[in-house]
Amino acid sequence: MPSSPPLSVFVSHKHISFPSGLHTTTTMYNLRRRTKLLLSVLPTSALLLILLFSNTRLRNSNSNTPKTHVHNRIQLAAHSACQDTLYKDLCVSTLSTFPDLSTKSVPQIISYTVSHTVSEVQASSSNCTGIIKKQFKKLDALQQIALDDCLELFDDTIAELKAVISDLSVKKLSSDRYYDLKTLLSGAMTNQYTCLDGFNDTGIVRHEIQSRLQTISQHVSNALVMLKKIPGALKYENSKSSTSSEMFPEFGPMKNGFPTWVSSKDRKLLQSVVNGTKYDLVVAKDGTGNFTTISEAVAVAPNSSATRFVIYIKSGAYFENVEVVRKKTNLMFLGDGIGKTVVKASRNVVDGWTTFRSATVDVLTVPLSSVPKQLELTPVQL
Repeated sequence: MPSSPPLSVFVSHKHISFPSGLHTTTTMYNLRRRTKLLLSVLPTSALLLILLFSNTRLRNSNSNTPKTHVHNRIQLAAHSACQDTLYKDLCVSTLSTFPDLSTKSVPQIISYTVSHTVSEVQASSSNCTGIIKKQFKKLDALQQIALDDCLELFDDTIAELKAVISDLSVKKLSSDRYYDLKTLLSGAMTNQYTCLDGFNDTGIVRHEIQSRLQTISQHVSNALVMLKKIPGALKYENSKSSTSSEMFPEFGPMKNGFPTWVSSKDRKLLQSVVNGTKYDLVVAKDGTGNFTTISEAVAVAPNSSATRFVIYIKSGAYFENVEVVRKKTNLMFLGDGIGKTVVKASRNVVDGWTTFRSATVDVLTVPLSSVPKQLELTPVQL
C-alpha cells in the first residue's frame, strides 16, 4: 500500500507537517477542543469585565453623589439669599464660595459679601498704586490728582465696610444701627463713582480701573438689598415711611431738637453763644488768634481725640479749601454766625481739580461701632 503524502495545514501562520493521518486527526481534535474552550471562556471574561466596569462606575457615582448634593444645596441657598438683588449672577457666584452657606444667618451672609468686597477694594488700591509707579511720567497733573483721590477714597471705603462688618456682628440690630449700615454702604458705593469722576470719560487710566470699581459698586448694591432681609428691617423701613412726628426718623428718637444719642455736653456746645463757649484754638484773619487759616488749626488738632476739640473761627472771609481727615475725630468748628464767618473757595474741574478736591469744606466721618450712633463727627456752627 503506497504511503500517503505528508499533510500540511496552517495554524497561526506556522507551517506544520504531519507524517500520518492519525496524527492529523489527533491534532485537529486538539485544535477544535482548544477553540471550544477559548470560545467558552470569552463570554465569561467579557461578563467579568462588564461587571468590573459597572462596579467602578457605580463607586464613582456614589462618591460624587454627596458632592453633587452639597453643591446643589449651596446653589439653592445662594439663589435664595440673592433674590431681588440687581446683580444676581455676581451675588450667586460670590456666595457659592461661602462654606456651609445654608446654615448661615442673613447678617453672616452680608458680612461675607462685604468682606469679599474689602478684598476687591484692596486689589483696586494696589492696581492704582501700580499705575502710579509704572506710568507716572505719562500721567498728566489731573490724572495724578485723580489717582491720589482714588487711593484716599479706597481707604475710606475699607473703613466704612469694616464698620459694617463690625455692626453686623451684634446679636440684635437696632434701628439706629440699621440706618448706620445703610449710610455706610451707600457711602462706600458713592466713593467708587467719585473716584471715576476724576478721570476723562475716554481716558486710558479710567479704562484700566473702571471694571474693578463697577464690581465693587455691584457688590455693595447687593449687600444693600440683602440688608432688607435682616430681622426687623421691614419694621424699620415701614416706620420711616409712615407718618412720624420726627423730621429725620433715621436718626432715631429726638429730644429738644437733637437726636437722643447726642450727649448733653455736645447739645450745650451746639446751643451756646460764642462768649459762653470754651474753645481750644482761635483762627483770626487779623492775626489776633492762634492761626490765620482754618487748615493750620485743623493740622495741629489732636488725632483720635476722645473729647470734643473746639476751634473758634472769628468773623471774616476765609478763602481756602478745608479738609478734615478721618483721624481728626471729635472736632468742632464754631463761628460768629451766618454772614460773619464765611469759608470760600474756587476750585473746579475746569481749572484742573477733581470733584473730590473741589469741595470747600470736606469732612470724612465714620460711625464708631462701639457706641450706637456715636459719630466721629465735626459739628459746624459758622
